[in-house]
Amino acid sequence: MRHDLSALIRRMLRYGGVGLAISVLYSLTVIGAVNVLRPIGPTLASVLAFVVVLPFSWFAHGRISFGDRPRDPMQPWRFVFSTTATFAVAVGGMYWITQIAGQSYLLGIAWNWLIIPAMNFTTYLFWVFRTTRDRGSMA
Repeated sequence: MRHDLSALIRRMLRYGGVGLAISVLYSLTVIGAVNVLRPIGPTLASVLAFVVVLPFSWFAHGRISFGDRPRDPMQPWRFVFSTTATFAVAVGGMYWITQIAGQSYLLGIAWNWLIIPAMNFTTYLFWVFRTTRDRGSMA
């Protein structure tokens, strides 16, 4: 039990480091797009940033956060499916915060920093990068 907890904490630290790097890249891309690619708005900037960070996220989480997990042919498809949900939360949140609530796009970035990591960690741990032992019980 103690070993399992220790392994989970190490994984969370690896995930946190990767997630921090991905979040910084996302944030800088949104800020850059809003300020340089005018008249692009925050929602479209969020879409652009999401597309930019996606390959980095797949590679880094697959190789660093969950690099010890066995690979299987369905992992990329599970990642695509989970990423679609993440995309809806990220871009939808940015839209709601900026267009409906009339708040700064920086609050939209903060929304993503708060919501996405916990959502993705759980999904990646139990589904996308699941272990061989879990395959029989999870589709």
